Amino acid sequence: MLNMNPSRLSILTGALLVGMAPMLIASSTLHAQDMKQMPGMGSPKQATAASGTGTVTAVNAASRKITLDHGPMPDIKWPAMKMDFAVAPSVDLSKVKTGDKVQFTISRAGNSYTVESIAPQ
Repeated sequence: MLNMNPSRLSILTGALLVGMAPMLIASSTLHAQDMKQMPGMGSPKQATAASGTGTVTAVNAASRKITLDHGPMPDIKWPAMKMDFAVAPSVDLSKVKTGDKVQFTISRAGNSYTVESIAPQ
């Protein structure tokens, strides 16, 4: 254990708190980006359908949701990212599983996209 007098300990504690303040402030002001601000989500001129490739990271057949870690999608100006999608009723989710590399198509309705087709590569 360090052997410090109380005034040195107070100075050290104060310095640590001042040094950590930017981290504490920054983390408390973080918030999720509004999907409307994401490229391709707010523009009425944006394509209403796109295709892509990616990896399935989660499948929830009961709620008709899939999580894809996909590459860039130039048709809708999206960078590579990981995101959840609703899945159309016509899509057979039993054909894909976590870890599969897939090709897929999505369609836009308002500010949300739905997987309309998906197949393992």
